Amino acid sequence: MIFRVIVMIGERILGKPFSEDGPRADMFLPVWLLAMGMALVALGAGALIVSLIIPPSVAAIIVAAAGLAMVLFGAAALLCWRNQTIVMLSEDEFEYTTFLGSKRVYRFDDITHMRVKQDSLTLFVRGDKVHIESSAIMSRRLITRLDIALGDEEEDTGEDFEDSLRQSKEDGSEAYEPPEE
Repeated sequence: MIFRVIVMIGERILGKPFSEDGPRADMFLPVWLLAMGMALVALGAGALIVSLIIPPSVAAIIVAAAGLAMVLFGAAALLCWRNQTIVMLSEDEFEYTTFLGSKRVYRFDDITHMRVKQDSLTLFVRGDKVHIESSAIMSRRLITRLDIALGDEEEDTGEDFEDSLRQSKEDGSEAYEPPEE
């Protein structure tokens, strides 16, 4: 019973992790990030309570600092899971939401290049950066559209985009540049 109440409160504040209608966006972060954020917040709150109960000492200060750090990291994980998304508005435009909730609309034609690192990839769009974590879940239509925007004009299944990501991670290269036109 208490677990259901906690889940209801969490869904009210953060939104539902799944929808019966399909994915909540064309790019979103996995549910394990939500679980990790909630666990860190709970552990951090517990550590803060323990630091208030134990007698004042260096140990109490260390426990309080660790608890505060866990709460802050957990809150950041919750914000990332809740906010960091890409939603395709049409075949030509997408809306990127940062982890703080700031929304921007971009055109796929404005993507100049992509930088791939081990933990993430960055799309450079009109002088801005669109950051995508490596753990993010992306729809096939977004992958296909990014593949086309980065220079592969053929209609395909997005395998070239995925291959370029995989290859750049394997050979250590940091950027994928679209071919010259």
